[in-house]
Amino acid sequence: MNEETLINMWNAKRKGIAHSQIVSVIMIATVVALVATGQFATASDEIKLMALAAVGTTGILSLISQLAIIREASMIVKDLAKAKTNTGKIIAASGFYLQLTQVVMVLFGLGLFALIFSAIW
Repeated sequence: MNEETLINMWNAKRKGIAHSQIVSVIMIATVVALVATGQFATASDEIKLMALAAVGTTGILSLISQLAIIREASMIVKDLAKAKTNTGKIIAASGFYLQLTQVVMVLFGLGLFALIFSAIW
């Protein structure tokens, strides 16, 4: 593949990461609004479990999608190792940031789920 195609693929992967977060962000915002207005204070355990399952499921699916996109983007980084353009060179140097992003996403996801769990229960 040529460098321009790889850069376009890189940009598509970056958009994919952002788009894969939309559903989980909406779910989290909804649950936070419900927590803030005290809706879970009198809710049954079944409702609380359902809310946690919904947040957990959408979060896990979003995270899996994002990790797959990062894995694919890592291959683009490797393919751009001999880039000629400055843009290609900068992208080729992004491997560490991709790995860091994976770790941070998992840690933040677990932390956020723990916070939501404690807020609901």
